[in-house]
Amino acid sequence: MYTAVPPVPEAGTASDTAHALRGWGVRRTARLEFPEPAALAGSATHAARLRLYVTDMLHPYGLEFDEAAFERGGQSYSEMAEALIALAVPHGESVDLLVLAHAVPDISPGRATTTYLTHVCPGGPMAFAINDQGAAAAFTAMRLIREYARTDGLRRALLLVLEQATLPYPTGTAPMPSGNTGVALLFGDGADVSELDHVTVRPGTAPASIPAAISARSPDADDTTVIVGASLARQTPELPGTDIRTALAEQPHTGAWWELAGALADAKASHLVLADYDDESRSLCLAGFSLNSPG
Repeated sequence: MYTAVPPVPEAGTASDTAHALRGWGVRRTARLEFPEPAALAGSATHAARLRLYVTDMLHPYGLEFDEAAFERGGQSYSEMAEALIALAVPHGESVDLLVLAHAVPDISPGRATTTYLTHVCPGGPMAFAINDQGAAAAFTAMRLIREYARTDGLRRALLLVLEQATLPYPTGTAPMPSGNTGVALLFGDGADVSELDHVTVRPGTAPASIPAAISARSPDADDTTVIVGASLARQTPELPGTDIRTALAEQPHTGAWWELAGALADAKASHLVLADYDDESRSLCLAGFSLNSPG
């Protein structure tokens, strides 16, 4: 197996100074709903191939293809991402790294989405995806982005958090959204940056310890907005703080990030804590920002 990680800068170098990441964080946000099926869903060729592929994959498990769900169409993360990139990346700027985070598969399982987005996004960035982590996926993506930002070779990074609501097969107990939504966060440095102070993913966290963990990350409870994902809200309904914003349960994977984009664009506090919980791995996910409203 081949893996790639950001190079670790040597002590005393210019890159070592970058470890502090002062003045680096979210520069710009975008969020969109996609009420209509993707253009790809209307392709008869794609429909025939997808029906055959999914039926073959379901057969060994005794599961049936859901024709009614299939007819409703679905969303393509490629199409959703293109629309968000156009809003999030200012004209004339380029991106060095793009990370796509999602939990629900899209309607085009055969497409290498991030490879495609490398050619769509300005700058032809290195791109990869994080999935199979539930609510923790986007936090893991942000941790990786932060590590790459410690190097000299990365000035701009784009995080895309996407979910689409239609799959033509049973999903068991996995939470499914009621609609198609996406959020983009453009990271970098500049005058109007909401600085990323920390981001952590803690597997095996007991729900009873969540309120204390959030309090420990809130430098001033009266001047901190706490955004809570739907999964975490189910675990611990009582949380510390005076400004608590809870994501919609209908957006199990993008809800917290949807609220984050709104809070960053209309900052009413000096600090913000983003918190969510992945039920399967029992992972508490936390991120903290010192706020300056990004442009």
